[in-house]
Amino acid sequence: MNKRVSSSRFIEDVIAGEPLPALEMSVDLKVLVMYAAATWDFHRYHYDAAYVSERGRPAPFMDGQMVGALLARQLMVWAGPDAFVRRLGYRLRTMVYVGDHISLSGRVTGTAVESGRSVAVCSLDVIKGDGSVVVQDASALIELPHR
Repeated sequence: MNKRVSSSRFIEDVIAGEPLPALEMSVDLKVLVMYAAATWDFHRYHYDAAYVSERGRPAPFMDGQMVGALLARQLMVWAGPDAFVRRLGYRLRTMVYVGDHISLSGRVTGTAVESGRSVAVCSLDVIKGDGSVVVQDASALIELPHR
């Protein structure tokens, strides 16, 4: 998942139906602990296998906001360094546990002008390796510069 943002995308170049770059991630304890450290969210659900097992969960699980951060990363990889995520909405449908593999996909559904800003309208999905839907039809508005 080490894709680098290379150049900016311009609103004039956006095409409805255009796919966003797919991102793949294997979820391990190291990734969850790094995210917890970055966000100061050290709830034991995210790193303590014995604690979550006592509560009937199979393994530590991903913070829901981490899914949003991954979706924002996917948008920024596509859009480039001069873009700005104006709105991101999603609903988690299932948990993501240590040991899961997730795939992020998405597409541009159109463009719009929102509060005087030119934005690409995107739909995003997150699926686990077993086919379980983590996020379906998330919506995003990402501001893009003009040429």
